[in-house]
Amino acid sequence: MTEKIKCEICGKSFSSQDALNQHSAAKHSKEKETAKKPINKKKIKNFAIIFLILAALMGIFVWAFFVAANNTKECREADPSTTNIGGHKNLALHIHQYLKIIINGVEQQIPENIGILPGIMRPIHTHDSNGEIHTEGPCRRDFTLENFFKIWGKEFNSQCIFEYCIDKGQLTMTVNGLPNTEYENLVLKDKQEIIIEFVSDQT
Repeated sequence: MTEKIKCEICGKSFSSQDALNQHSAAKHSKEKETAKKPINKKKIKNFAIIFLILAALMGIFVWAFFVAANNTKECREADPSTTNIGGHKNLALHIHQYLKIIINGVEQQIPENIGILPGIMRPIHTHDSNGEIHTEGPCRRDFTLENFFKIWGKEFNSQCIFEYCIDKGQLTMTVNGLPNTEYENLVLKDKQEIIIEFVSDQT
């Protein structure tokens, strides 16, 4: 009696190997082809890398669009004393200066929270009373020392600091240790150390 040969896929029996081969070619060629194709992990990894790169590029594009949209003429020319930046999010400019005011040898305290009210934050403000000025905004632009004093509500120019004026004394200013005569027109830059000093005339 001839031994039957079974198909490993469907279990059907055949009297010869040739018959099994013909059956397999006719009925199971697609199943074998699919079974032979392993999952291509390298392709999946490459697709994942491409997806992450595209997502990162999209994020950069959205950020650039936001910055460009806010870097308008209106933003650059807005009055700092009435502008409300709302908080520290989405800032295109964030720098600091250090201000010291000395009147007749006595250092004046610069109050905390200048330019900060409930629900309002001006682009130039303080958080502490240590003389650090925070200069921030949604667009890159120049601010001046005059802008800060206007927000503070105090007078400062080449003639006066507060109520002390040069008709009754001498007013000087240094920036990073060097004499400076720009006074209220000084453009605020990062890490400036500004010292304003007034000495009354002897009476």
